[in-house]
Amino acid sequence: MDSHALLTVGILSAIGFCSCKNELLLNGPLDGAVGGSVEFTLINPPSPPPNLITWRFTGYTENIIVNSFSGGNETHVDYVGRISVNKTTASLKLRGLTHNDTGRYSVSFLISGVGYQGGTSLTVFDKISNVKAEANQHELVEFNSSVILTCSASGSYPSFRWFNRSADVTGSDNRTLTVVNVTRYDTGPFQCEASNAINVEMSSEVNLTIAYGPDSAVVTVKPPDSFYSSGSDITLSCSSESKPAAQFQWALNGTLLGREGPELRLENVQASQSGAYSCRAYNSKTHRSETSSPSTITVLERISGAAITSTGGVWIECKSSVILTCDAQGSIITREWRKDGNPLHGVNIDELNRTVSISPLKKEDKGYYTCQVSNPVSSETASKGLIVNCPLPPWVIVIIVIGVLIGVTAVIGISIFLLKKKGKLGLPMGRQAPQQNNASTTSAALPRAGLGNGVNVGEQNTEHQYDTIMLTSSSMSGPQAHSLKGQVSGKL
Repeated sequence: MDSHALLTVGILSAIGFCSCKNELLLNGPLDGAVGGSVEFTLINPPSPPPNLITWRFTGYTENIIVNSFSGGNETHVDYVGRISVNKTTASLKLRGLTHNDTGRYSVSFLISGVGYQGGTSLTVFDKISNVKAEANQHELVEFNSSVILTCSASGSYPSFRWFNRSADVTGSDNRTLTVVNVTRYDTGPFQCEASNAINVEMSSEVNLTIAYGPDSAVVTVKPPDSFYSSGSDITLSCSSESKPAAQFQWALNGTLLGREGPELRLENVQASQSGAYSCRAYNSKTHRSETSSPSTITVLERISGAAITSTGGVWIECKSSVILTCDAQGSIITREWRKDGNPLHGVNIDELNRTVSISPLKKEDKGYYTCQVSNPVSSETASKGLIVNCPLPPWVIVIIVIGVLIGVTAVIGISIFLLKKKGKLGLPMGRQAPQQNNASTTSAALPRAGLGNGVNVGEQNTEHQYDTIMLTSSSMSGPQAHSLKGQVSGKL
């Protein structure tokens, strides 16, 4: 080094830069990793380049790192082979960092008699490595268990963050994470992030096994229906959210059937198997159980052999009574009565619609009675005809007889009147009617007319086209017989 350079170094060392008028701006503060490198640079580099550049270190010791001038460098022994100085920008690159390199770094130089100085700092870290996350237990029960997770790492000044399924666990900037009363969503995977100013490292994943449930048990019926015909096949399935998987037991009307498993098959089911089916789900880890709501299965026997029976025959006398009974085999839900195709009204029907009572019978009760027996899976219709025999009342019969007699008498009277009017009725003068011993018979030729009982119609006279009517009385004698005896004939 020439005398001028040594003089300049001596002057700079003596004044200690405190009289400098211009402050240099450097990057930093800087962080470096052990074994790594950093570069101290000036944000406002000198212009023109200085002739002499001095870098100092203040840390565990104070040293002049280097005096750099146009003819070469004077380097402290601790930095030989570790530094490079850019004479144009006055920057310094430091390699092979150790913890002893942590401290303050400053640079100074003169340009045209004006001094410049500036400084920055460096912290040297060990890199983060060997990050591990561990749990104090791995098998837990929902709502009952708590877990403590611990994170460890190598490196300088690590800080920690926890993640559950890649989501940051709020407020977990600590080496340990405690989860109280775990839920099924706390299974993880959990990871710990360890970091410092140099690097960030993640731990391997930690997974927890959390037993939970069973949640509400649900029964599903296939095929779904409100009623089933006897002989059908029905499958009931029970499900419940649970870990580990729940164990299932089946009950009918609250009584265990001794059947286990998630499925209950009812094959060729009969009416006796109707009832409320439920399942019980049990978790052997949580020791909890849930019972489903009951599912009602209604099995109906098909309707067959529908028939109507009555207390009388088909012919039933008026004013009597009759009971019609409708029965069938199978599960009877409804009975519907009709008469001549119309709903049955105005009669007594019991609460079950099984019997119809009619008393007293009237003529209008005759007809065709049907009864439809049904349930939701089948139906049959039975029928029966009913004839009501209603004889006419005596007074009606008397009126009819009187009417007939009056009608016959009127016809005879009118016929006789007409014949007399025409002069066709009477006996010839001096002629007597033949005599009979026990009875008298009078025959007259009259026009053909309908006569009642006691009137005999004789043979037709082909010559004169007369009808002969014979009135016979076995009890007439004396003047009555004489007045009726005779024969009436003539041409009309």
